[in-house]
Amino acid sequence: MKKLVLTLLLAAGSISAFAQGTVNFVNGGVIFQTTADRFVYNGSIAAGNELVGTQFRAQLYYGANAASLIPVATTGNAFRAPGTLSPGTWASPGTRTLVGFTEGNTVTLQVRAWDSTGGFSTWESAVNKGQSQTFSYVVPAAGSPANAFYPEGLRAFAVVPEPGTFALAGLGLLGLVMARRRK
Repeated sequence: MKKLVLTLLLAAGSISAFAQGTVNFVNGGVIFQTTADRFVYNGSIAAGNELVGTQFRAQLYYGANAASLIPVATTGNAFRAPGTLSPGTWASPGTRTLVGFTEGNTVTLQVRAWDSTGGFSTWESAVNKGQSQTFSYVVPAAGSPANAFYPEGLRAFAVVPEPGTFALAGLGLLGLVMARRRK
């Protein structure tokens, strides 16, 4: 009986801790209503190539407004590899504490993603990067249902391919034009 009471107290404490400026940083599962709410794309969104592969990272930024955004954690989360259960989602999702914000506060959030190939450990240092629009998040009250702690404003965005990719595409187009002129 003591174990049951202790377990219930710990569960209640962990749920109420959610209200201390917490958000669940995740883009997988059934919590998002549409694909547009959860995926990052490689190149243009219209091409439909979801960002997949552990070289890609996602990071949550927050602040009082768009001009004051800082990263929630020191490192970004890696995306899952092709062939995994949920490709296109970032690994190790979990809660992030928004320091300085408590329940009822409105926070500006932004998700940023980048290609870490070449040792880029932060969005700021990366060459190939993308970012969602900023969106508002109201820290829910203690005891709110778990889905209240998810960032519902996230919309799909793209990570721009590296300049070498653009150069190859340009050479390909030039080759097509040259071949057409020869005919």
